[in-house]
Amino acid sequence: MFRFLLVAVVAVLLALPAAAQRYDTRLATPPAGFAWQPLPESKAAALLPAGWYYKAEVHKGGATYYLTSEEVGESGEFETGLTLKVVRKLASQTKLSAQSFSEMLMMRTGYGPGQQQLEKTAVTDGPFVRRTVRYRDAPPDAEPRVVYQLALANTKTDALYLLTFESPEKDWAAAWKLGEAMVRELVLDSRL
Repeated sequence: MFRFLLVAVVAVLLALPAAAQRYDTRLATPPAGFAWQPLPESKAAALLPAGWYYKAEVHKGGATYYLTSEEVGESGEFETGLTLKVVRKLASQTKLSAQSFSEMLMMRTGYGPGQQQLEKTAVTDGPFVRRTVRYRDAPPDAEPRVVYQLALANTKTDALYLLTFESPEKDWAAAWKLGEAMVRELVLDSRL
């Protein structure tokens, strides 16, 4: 009976989607245990849990941000955390609009070898088209992980936000309590 109840609770926790991001709003007082991390190159801000690390890489046409529970390694590796890639004027770089690129990308997400798609959504919110996929990744040579991926396309500015939150499966329930708040409270400037 206890095992059934535990499996049911884990299934509910895994099924919960993160709520929408916020646009063009002032930063409120952060929840307990978090601080606001400015993402200046992208005119955005994200919640950074206490004791976590922040790293930014700015590149032509955008930036990549890492908010992780451990320091990011030389090649960008980490166990638990959020990565946000921001690409401005995507069509000039890929010949596809941000909306088309995000649709193509998210059609393939969660279907690779050893991957099991758990959730998929698509929502339009003003100029933003939001697509999410949550999947279990269990490669034969590594421990299973759960990955939540969000592609957010701004149809007015042709900017693409690709957000990924990931954690080892054994740590997912605790990690997602932080990750869900980070995803939900992400503040973006719709003019970017």
